[in-house]
Amino acid sequence: MKFRRARDKNISAIDITPLVDVVFLLLIFFMLSLGSPLKLSEVNIPESKSGDSPVKEAITVAVSASGLFIDGRVSPESMLALLPTDKDIIILADKGIPYFQVITVLDALRSSGHERISLATKPLKD
Repeated sequence: MKFRRARDKNISAIDITPLVDVVFLLLIFFMLSLGSPLKLSEVNIPESKSGDSPVKEAITVAVSASGLFIDGRVSPESMLALLPTDKDIIILADKGIPYFQVITVLDALRSSGHERISLATKPLKD
């Protein structure tokens, strides 16, 4: 009795595992790079008896326990040097963070040529 051999069929398949890996890496990259926008309610700034009204065209730099935010976006400290020097800068410093973090931001702004820097406070409650 003669058995026939099953012919080897050339079945081609596309392995999509590397494609899925790349898609997940891109997804993670974009999620981390976009970050979450800062809500100003998350920054608990100190209270003060006196103060001026805020400048409308100012750039806000928020320093909180969760990081540094420039105009509500997560930013590395190196971005402070790239801010335009002709605009006012208002620093919103959370009152719960260590003082040296605020000084580090102030030093970075001063060394990059910024002269009009203010610290934001909220009115003192009676």
